[in-house]
Amino acid sequence: MYKGDISNETPKRVLVNADVLLIKSTSISKKFKVIPVKTMNVGYDKFLLNKFYVYTTRAGVTLELISFDFNGDELERVYNDIERAGTNPFRYYTHYSSPKKLVADLPYRPEVVGVIDPEHQLMYGKWGLDF
Repeated sequence: MYKGDISNETPKRVLVNADVLLIKSTSISKKFKVIPVKTMNVGYDKFLLNKFYVYTTRAGVTLELISFDFNGDELERVYNDIERAGTNPFRYYTHYSSPKKLVADLPYRPEVVGVIDPEHQLMYGKWGLDF
């Protein structure tokens, strides 16, 4: 910041794993009335999306959607589905191949203040958050 200019300041960012938001359920239907077929139904936790939206407006942070399971195209589809749902608190999305890649990347991202990922929370050290 030079002479009160805040244009170079980066907003604080919190990374959120996409698995936190997804509600997965399986249903079995019969094809040709004989063959059972399992289908995976995926939905979004609207309550949690609302909580994240309120958190971003009150805390002044930016949320980034990350995923280890979805590739770039699938993650873009998830991001667009959340956008169509109406309350999208996320501004960015990024695919990481593994949690180790994300942990290696964290020291070089000074804008990141936390990671919300319950499965790998202890791997992130001081960046691990519980929502």
